[in-house]
Parts: sequence; structure tokens; C-alpha cells
Amino acid sequence: MPSAKLSNINMYYEVHGAGEPLVLIQGLSLDSSAWADQISAFSQKYRVIVLDNRGVGQSDSPNIPYSTAMMADDIVELLKFLNIKNAHILGFSMGGTIAQQIALKYPEVVKSLILVATSAKFPARARYLTKLWLKMLEEQVSTETRLQEICLWVFTDEFLADEARVTAAVNLGLNHAHPQPTHGFVGQIAALLEHDTRDEIHRIYAPTLVLIGKDEIFIPLNFSEELAANIPNAELVISEKGGHNYWMEFPEIFNRAVMQFLAKVA
Repeated sequence: MPSAKLSNINMYYEVHGAGEPLVLIQGLSLDSSAWADQISAFSQKYRVIVLDNRGVGQSDSPNIPYSTAMMADDIVELLKFLNIKNAHILGFSMGGTIAQQIALKYPEVVKSLILVATSAKFPARARYLTKLWLKMLEEQVSTETRLQEICLWVFTDEFLADEARVTAAVNLGLNHAHPQPTHGFVGQIAALLEHDTRDEIHRIYAPTLVLIGKDEIFIPLNFSEELAANIPNAELVISEKGGHNYWMEFPEIFNRAVMQFLAKVA
């Protein structure tokens, strides 16, 4: 399995397809394997790079506080390792906060920016929830119950009404080949709670697409509106379907929006 030895960690990554580089950055607790529906679609036209952030999957999980700037450094170092000078950068949720940091710290690396279900500062409800998830871990609530609770915040009523789909999603987490270590989860949450780019995003000049599902409740619409209003070259697209994980629940809609934006940028 490909792994890049960076200055601070070993980072797992995969490269699929050929063309202009497109980097996909996952959210809290998720690793590169969750991008399956995007890899199959995007790799037909782009060189798709997926990776496991520090603290999850097959990348190292140092037992220290993380920051979104630190994780941005990891990804830019990976791109240098791969000899990639610039790329389209797509980040979902926590991945979107990391993508903002890449655009701010390394603007020359970013051909275009796609921010999915994310924010310049983590909302109060999401902050409360992530602290609650840490408490559930400390109280040794079962992994199955914790995964079921998370489904309430990231999927639509349509998804939750289908018991088979919910069970499949929960089982995917329960049977993951590389379960996230507790300290990796804690480190990633620390990064989210610290993140605040509200006073900086006006400096992002890459063409930017802000994507959100109309049924989003974890990071509500006004946080995407804030990003789109304050990033000079940004446009906001609200999906007619989907909540926080709409890229997973409705991949055709999500993939089409991304491909249309990338075609326009090109």
C-alpha cells in the first residue's frame, strides 16, 4: 500500500486516473475508503489523489493535539512528495477546514477550491455534539450506538427510513479494517474546535465552489453562505437533496455539481 514518509508522519494515499490533479480530503473520522463513489466518477477525467488524514485510517496517529493548519501542511507535503505543483482541492466538513488552510497558507498550490458542508468556524451545535461524542467515548457507550447516533446528523429522513441502508452504514463502521484510535479522534476534534478562518477567508482568491445539501443540519446553510459571501471568487450551490453526507447518500448529484464546476474552471 502506498505511504509517503513526511517530516512528521507516514501518510497513506492512493492515486487514481490521469489528468489534472484533484485532491479529496475527508471529514472527521473518515478515511480515503469513503470516497469510492467519487473516485470511480472523477478518475475518468482527473488524476484523483485520496489520503488518510493524520489520526485516521492507515496514516500515523500521533497522540498530540492536531490543528487544521498542521493537517494542511501534511497534504501540501504529500503533494511535493508526488511532484504535484498545484491541484484542485476538495474538502468535506473537517476536510473543508483543512482545504481553507491550504488555500490561505499555500495559495500557489490551489487551482480551484471546493468546500463541502463546512465552515470558517465550527458551529455551536456541532461543537456541542463533538464534545458529547467524546463524552460517549469516555463513558464507553458502544460503537454501534455511537454510529447510529451520528447517522441522525449526517443523513436525511429518506435514508433513515430505510433500515437496511442504516444497518449497512453502521456495519461498515463496525467492521472497518482500520478503526480510528481514540487519540486520533480526540486530536481531530481538537483541530475542529480550534479552527477559525473568519478573518482570513477574504484572502482566498482561487475559484471556489461552496456546496451544501438543502437538508443539512450539522453545519447549517448560513455557514456556507458566510463562506461564499466572504471568499471573493466563490459561488454557492445548494443541492436539491441531501444532508451533511450528501456526497455519500446522493453521489450522482454531488459528482455532477463538482464536475460541472471543474469543467467551468478549466
